[in-house]
Amino acid sequence: MSSEDLSKAGLSNGRQWSALQIDGGPIEWSIDADKGYIQGPLDLEFLRGKRLSLILEEGQQALLVQDGQLKAVYLDGAHYLEVGTGRRQVQPSCQLIFLALNKPLQLNWSRSTPLQWGPEAHQTLIGSCSLQVEWPNRFFGTFLQGQATPDPGFAQRLIDQMVRGLFEELLSPNPGTEATPTSSETQARVTRLTPADLNEELNACGLSCTHLAVYTAAPPIEGHAVTNAPATEVAYDQ
Repeated sequence: MSSEDLSKAGLSNGRQWSALQIDGGPIEWSIDADKGYIQGPLDLEFLRGKRLSLILEEGQQALLVQDGQLKAVYLDGAHYLEVGTGRRQVQPSCQLIFLALNKPLQLNWSRSTPLQWGPEAHQTLIGSCSLQVEWPNRFFGTFLQGQATPDPGFAQRLIDQMVRGLFEELLSPNPGTEATPTSSETQARVTRLTPADLNEELNACGLSCTHLAVYTAAPPIEGHAVTNAPATEVAYDQ
């Protein structure tokens, strides 16, 4: 996200904080991506009167939150935050929530946990979807706001539920105007789906789809019940 995008959202990208060193040096803080894609919150009260050196790698972001409201977004790079009650300082009552998406967020739908968009056998999909956080302020407002301690598992379940709903909207016929698609028609529609088909709705929530691979759990053979034959995967990258 650019500085202009953040400004339009009423946010700061965090690079306006003082970067001057003080005696003894700042307290360094970095993120271990292996500890989960959502980490925190880090309460800043213990840093009152001190300076925090926040080091974010590519794909990592930090969200500055006060009283449940997003105050600033810090993108990858080095940031020095002075914690105190001064005009240009970060208030000790703030918290930091970290997004460690060094790798895309992966949603997987298997035969045991399929993407079911209708009651028929051919309305069962399996595959995967890769997502990135492109707009952290929108992502916070959709999936994290109102949680005292963000739960990565809960957030991922919300995201999975939302994406499942998008597939249902994309594949379901319009009531009263379209017939329920056959298995062949469903397979043809699925093979034409690309990340762009999901991104309009995902972007509004701060996400973008970078890779999509979905196919029907059973191949489309009209008039035959096929349950165990392999299906051909169709994958799309953005």
